[in-house]
Amino acid sequence: MLMNVTQLFDSVAIEAMVSSDEPAADFADALLDAEVDDNHIRLAVQVKSRAPYPGEISRLEPLRNRLATVGVPLLVAPLISESTGRALTEAQWSWADTQGNADVRTRGIRISRRVPSRPVRKPRRSFPSGSGSWSIIRSLISDGDVGGETELAERAGVSQPRVSQVLSALSAAGLVERHGRSTWTVDRPALLDSLWNNYADTRRFTSWFYSLDPPQQTCERIVATGESLHSDTVISGDVAADRLVPWRVPTHTTVYTGDHRLSAHLDLTPAQGPDDANVELIVPADASVLRVRHEGDPTLAHPTQVFLDLQRLGGTDRPEAAEKIREWLLTR
Repeated sequence: MLMNVTQLFDSVAIEAMVSSDEPAADFADALLDAEVDDNHIRLAVQVKSRAPYPGEISRLEPLRNRLATVGVPLLVAPLISESTGRALTEAQWSWADTQGNADVRTRGIRISRRVPSRPVRKPRRSFPSGSGSWSIIRSLISDGDVGGETELAERAGVSQPRVSQVLSALSAAGLVERHGRSTWTVDRPALLDSLWNNYADTRRFTSWFYSLDPPQQTCERIVATGESLHSDTVISGDVAADRLVPWRVPTHTTVYTGDHRLSAHLDLTPAQGPDDANVELIVPADASVLRVRHEGDPTLAHPTQVFLDLQRLGGTDRPEAAEKIREWLLTR
């Protein structure tokens, strides 16, 4: 990660290098020396395997104070979302991540940069599509490296030949890399971005309703009704995001079902369309939505679907909520 940080300084014509001195005490992972206008600036680096959650930042103050005794406190992590970056800056941290995002503030230096987390790309012709392929891709994003094609086929609920075809296509697209006979490493961030850029809206049928009840309560009622009718259901959108990474208050209910007749059994007020509704009941054309779910709670959609639905629903703060889900998923 330190290599990414030195490259960040190089990109703005600041010479920086890891100090040959031993890190002060045991609380600095490294010391980084920078030269700006003949002034020597030392940064005390703390490397994290993941970005801190908002509730954790205040607990980092003692560490920041200790680092400040030897240099400018600089927190480095694989991915720091926009909201987490703002919170770190407010807590007087300088920070940088391996994606090229940074906010470094000290004497003679002011670097503030936010690069697009998902650059718009033209769809890859080689990117696999279809329910079977998406089942495999969802499993790859959440589970990471592949220890065997048969094991992946079992997790995704598809055939082993289909796994081989998808892995070959993803390898050609540079999203997975083969090591040995049956071991693959996965570029999880790039694969999630590619899924988002290539995933089609596969809603086969949607029923819209309006409810005065809280979305969480509405979801529970729909799921309970589905269970009583032996109808497959799974929660996505706002409510699923709130259960996975509580950040924004849910305002919308999104539930997928395998049976369109479920809507007739719900005590909900029908709406004319999405503009008048806060509840959507969707029969998906993509079977992977119901097949591949969140491992810890089978009533929730797979996190990749929650991410996709937040992007689809849009609004003022859902894209940032989607970034929270993305960060949570990729740092697990």
